[in-house]
Amino acid sequence: MSHGRPGTRPRILPRLGEKGPVPGTARPDADCEVWYVRAAAVPEGLAALLDERELLRRGRLRGARDRRRFLAAWALTRLVLARRWDHDPSGLAFDRTCRHCGGDHGKPRVVDPAEADLDFSVSHAGELAVLAVTSRGAVGVDVEDASLRDVPGHHLESSLSEFELRDFRARGGGYADFVVRWTRKEAVLKAVGKGLAVHPAHVEVTGSSSSPRVLNLPAALGAPDSYSLIDAPLPGPYRGSVAVVGRAAPLLVRDGADLIGAVADCGDHAPSA
Repeated sequence: MSHGRPGTRPRILPRLGEKGPVPGTARPDADCEVWYVRAAAVPEGLAALLDERELLRRGRLRGARDRRRFLAAWALTRLVLARRWDHDPSGLAFDRTCRHCGGDHGKPRVVDPAEADLDFSVSHAGELAVLAVTSRGAVGVDVEDASLRDVPGHHLESSLSEFELRDFRARGGGYADFVVRWTRKEAVLKAVGKGLAVHPAHVEVTGSSSSPRVLNLPAALGAPDSYSLIDAPLPGPYRGSVAVVGRAAPLLVRDGADLIGAVADCGDHAPSA
């Protein structure tokens, strides 16, 4: 029986090659996956996997680079989740209703298949799209381009708490250190579906010289020790962080290029009439 949109047929996805995870990142008990793919590896034909709302959102993006990243992020998301449930990737349905204001910009969740029992988060920067998936609890992921450059003073002071700012300056932190702090903060906020509705300076985290940990939070977000914060090893110059509400097992990090390539090689992505 098809679970896709009306007029679609289920897709049997090719088996993923056995190249395995990034060396040193896989553990047998890992159940929090991080997938990444470069936008250039995602052909335009995979736009057929997106639903009408995603196509509209993509079409509103002005830059070609932004549209490529959007396609990479959501093609990867649909293909990875579809493999979880043996589902037609173009037939997955998402609800993006904001829990706080009712707008269509909230943290997405799967509503078809209805038995979906995991949480996911999507991020992209530069030419890289990243997806985090787990059944452990709410998850957030953030990725940034850590290419060396100066941190704009106003951005630094508006993003870090007074404690973090003092620590950053005492250590002579550069842009790469700032990016580590920023991705850790943003991952926490995305895990709870707050985004920038909570000022990032109100979320205190450790810097790059310390293991990832949440230090302080607004009371509404719960206790700092209720979060697992993990740095995700990604290809340079990108830095990424994952936050899970609950105790997270080690990450399994995978390059999604094989999955994208295998589906693209099939040459049949559009829904059938």
